[in-house]
Amino acid sequence: MTPAADTPRSRGAAGTRGAAGTRPVRSAVVIGAGIGGLTTAIGLRRAGIDVTVHERRTEPGRLLTGGGFMLWHNAFVALRRLGLDDAVAKVSSEIEFHEFRSDRGRTLARWAIAPESRRIGAPAVALRRSDLNALLLEHVGDDVELGAQCSGFTQDDEGVTVRFADGSTRRADILIGADGMRSAVRSTLRHGHDLPPRYAGYTAWQAIARLPGEDVVPSGTFFNLWGRGGLRFLYCRLNEEEVYWDAITSDGASAAFDMFRKDRRTVMRESYADWPDPIPAILAATAEEAILPIDIADRPPERESAWSHGRVCLVGDAAHPMTLNLSQGAGQAIEDGVVLAERLAADGDIATAFARYEALRRRRVDAMVRGAYRIGLLGTLRGPVSCGARDLFMRAFFGTFARKGTYRLMMDFEY
Repeated sequence: MTPAADTPRSRGAAGTRGAAGTRPVRSAVVIGAGIGGLTTAIGLRRAGIDVTVHERRTEPGRLLTGGGFMLWHNAFVALRRLGLDDAVAKVSSEIEFHEFRSDRGRTLARWAIAPESRRIGAPAVALRRSDLNALLLEHVGDDVELGAQCSGFTQDDEGVTVRFADGSTRRADILIGADGMRSAVRSTLRHGHDLPPRYAGYTAWQAIARLPGEDVVPSGTFFNLWGRGGLRFLYCRLNEEEVYWDAITSDGASAAFDMFRKDRRTVMRESYADWPDPIPAILAATAEEAILPIDIADRPPERESAWSHGRVCLVGDAAHPMTLNLSQGAGQAIEDGVVLAERLAADGDIATAFARYEALRRRRVDAMVRGAYRIGLLGTLRGPVSCGARDLFMRAFFGTFARKGTYRLMMDFEY
């Protein structure tokens, strides 16, 4: 991890070629060392641009936390353009089926994923978030500065000056904001006039349980259970020893945790007391400190709000936060980083590259945000009649039309 510096180092990289009369892009500052920021940094470096990544968290271990998640085929297609697909596959567990069930254990739909993986030439996998972050950090190398909280920036015709909370600054040709839903870069770019995130109405309690045994949770299937009262439960085996799970609850469970000071395991056991096996076993095998509740939110797409201005551009959740219902947040951040780096390499001129990046990404990401939000609404249903109707709908359409629509949306992209 490198100390702060006032000017970016140069390793003699050629940089991207600028348009006639403009200076080539040789240096970039990336704010945020999450999946989107690190992927962008790797892509920019491959384009010959000198990059430093700045992260507000102060300890390396805090970059390697979090539960598990899914990466779909499209993320691997993008990772392949960075030469990272094989490395990510080695720390992942391939998904062969995606099974939707009711809270009584009845199968509502079952998607065969393996044939699509063969057709597309890229897998869908489950993995630890920390494993992906560690792999990306390794490829970025030493150019990550921790404890660097961005407090704003100024830009001019020659570059961008980024300010940090400790009073230090860094100068570069471009600035990439990859600092999440409540991005400091976005706030400065919007001059503080921005719509707040839209709370989706539910909380995801994420964890990894130590639970060996294929007889309890088999490998290769991602299970997605839908219940009443705004409850859902998703789980998948990560490896021989561990199972990743996501429990999605309405505000009632969050209130029990906040108001009655119940521990997280108790809230989970009470919320899912009458759910089928292996959910009780998964919860029993989970340590209290492993459970992380996250209030789910997004931002509705706004056509009038550009992702870039001048020499500053946004990627990932800083540009387009989405709910977890399509498992595409990380995948879209990866795509952002790859596309942005390739446009800067191909177009050279900053304004052209940023405009082309947004043109390539906007329609696709807006559809992802809307689709994920709509799926989430199905999960907020509470009554037996409405939930029964939802289950009938899922049995009739999730295995056919919904599956086809999801794959059409997932694989509809270009660079």
